[in-house]
This record gives sequence, C-alpha cells and structure tokens, in this order.
Amino acid sequence: MKCSVTFRHMEPSDSLRAHAEEKVGKLTRLIDRGVEAQVTLSAEKHAHTAHVELVTDGALLLRGVDKSDDLYASIDVAVDRIMRQVKRYREKIKNHRLPAQGREVGHQVLEAPPEEISGSDEPKSHQIVKQETIIARTMTIDDAVMQMDLLNTDFLVFTSSTSHQLNVLYRLPDGQFGLIEAHASTAKVGAA
Repeated sequence: MKCSVTFRHMEPSDSLRAHAEEKVGKLTRLIDRGVEAQVTLSAEKHAHTAHVELVTDGALLLRGVDKSDDLYASIDVAVDRIMRQVKRYREKIKNHRLPAQGREVGHQVLEAPPEEISGSDEPKSHQIVKQETIIARTMTIDDAVMQMDLLNTDFLVFTSSTSHQLNVLYRLPDGQFGLIEAHASTAKVGAA
C-alpha cells in the first residue's frame, strides 16, 4: 500500500507519521485491492485534524476525518471511521467489483457579483471561486447509492454503466434518492 502523510500548519513529526502509517496499514488486510492512502494532518490553535482518504484501484473512495485536541486520537478515530466503511462495503458487495473506468468532469463554484451601487446597466460578471476536476466513475445506480452511503454525501456524479451517460444521484430530504440523467443535446446553437 502506498501511503503519503502531509503536515499542514505544523512541523513534520516522525512519530506522527509512523503512527498514521501503522494505523492505515491495518486497513490493507481488510481490503483485497491495491490501495493508495493520503493522510493530511493539520493544527489550528487547539484543534488538530486528521483527514484520511483511501482510493482502491481507482474505483472506491473512502474518507475519514476527525478533529480533536489530540492528533494521535484524531488519527485513530479517522481510521476507525474508514474501518467501519470498509466493513459495511464488504458486507454489501461480498465479491462484487466496481469497474474502475470513468471520465473526468470539470466543476466550478461561482461567486455572485457584488451589487452595483452606481446603478449602471453594465452586465455583472461572476468570479470563479473554486475549480476542480472529478472522475465520474462508471457504476450502476446501486453502486452509486452504496458509494454515497460510504462517503456520507448528499450527491454523486458518475457515469452510468448501462447508458454510458453522465448521471447525478442526489439524496432527497426524506432520505429517498433522485437521479439526473444527462444526455447530449442534438440542438444546434443559434438555431431558431
């Protein structure tokens, strides 16, 4: 297993690095796939945060985060959260494998333009606040629901294994799921 440990806003520590690598290493006996781990340790005033992410063969992303006043304890809790996710995952799929292929999708967060005080009629422009690229992995809807549960998120962008189109699965307030199926437009731009 490949494991990288990053320190933010704090001095690197060999003992913390060894502790994180040891704890993350215990997860490899539960996962029978190639695993890459990224551990980010940070300190802000009295709060210490451990952020642990595992990617298995590019198909499954597992994440555990904990914040406390003890960084060793935060590492332990973050890894325990991933351990519970792995156990749930193994119970759900047994020997089923998720396909690893997918497509890259750009994602941008725009900032609303400030209100014009001068009252001019010039068009207001939006500012890009954050931009990232995600991998829309190929999976079934059942696999997408399972991935959302494992990541504890409210939406997931993925490529449908049946239609090969980009889809967005989202959680409704009542706990049910909604699905957006994207299809390429056949209309020409500028056509009336």
